Amino acid sequence: MTEMTTPDPETPEAEEPEPSPLRIALGFFILPLLLVIGGISVFLMFGVLAHEDVDPADYLQEINGRGINEPWQAAFHLSQQLQFNDELRGDEAFAQEVVDSMEQAGDGDPRVRRFLAIALGRIDHPVAVPVLLAHLDDDDAEVQVNSLWALGSIGDSSSAMAIAGQLQANDDEVRTMAAYVLGVLGDASTAPQLRAVLNDPLPAIRWNAAVALGLMNDDAGAEQLGRMIDRDYLAEVPGVVENDHAPAMLAALAALERLGAAGLDDRLETLQDSDPDPRVRDAARKALAAARGSATNELALLREGL
Repeated sequence: MTEMTTPDPETPEAEEPEPSPLRIALGFFILPLLLVIGGISVFLMFGVLAHEDVDPADYLQEINGRGINEPWQAAFHLSQQLQFNDELRGDEAFAQEVVDSMEQAGDGDPRVRRFLAIALGRIDHPVAVPVLLAHLDDDDAEVQVNSLWALGSIGDSSSAMAIAGQLQANDDEVRTMAAYVLGVLGDASTAPQLRAVLNDPLPAIRWNAAVALGLMNDDAGAEQLGRMIDRDYLAEVPGVVENDHAPAMLAALAALERLGAAGLDDRLETLQDSDPDPRVRDAARKALAAARGSATNELALLREGL
């Protein structure tokens, strides 16, 4: 997993920050949205402390070239401030101003677009959906990743099919984020596209797709989900370290609970009784209860048909 570093709060102008806090936080497989946001907050925390008293509107002036800071720096600090400032969440007028700034950024510095996409996701107003969709074809892959995340944050299902198209992107992290966001949106119309990537060479994408499908009550990825709750299997996947196991298992167990998947009782019993992580034990217990409930319902229906 990529380790995350914290930018020096005293010298933000000295060097560009990490390419994209979303890419760092995403890692390699599906993470709950709150964990993604939490990863971003670690990256941004110190800069916010230095700029918390600045009016967000002032950053828009600088983004548009009317200030002392570089536009990308202003976009960066705006995205920081919105992480901890809920006053502008859902504010249509301010969201439109940020949209206008993103449109004006055009083919300029991609760092401006990267951080404005994050800002739009945090403002969380559907007025931003068209510009975010337009930037799914951006020349910069990190703008695409951040725009996907923002669309997932806004949660507008009208974007689902366009996001599904990104499952065929050349960039691994674009495809991974697309699969993740489709799971967040839960639009069953994208199930065919998700099924098509269940055999993707990258485990991250297979796992994201399997979880997304499971949350849609589609069991096409059940085999992948079964693998994801096996610590021995996870330990053999290149690039996966022990700290990555629990998040992957929790995502899979949530999908299995939704599916009421049968045939995994023994493994779920072992997890609920002896897994070292209490969160996994609890999730396994819920998945097992759902599986047994599903089996009971099927038996009852069978008896009714006799």
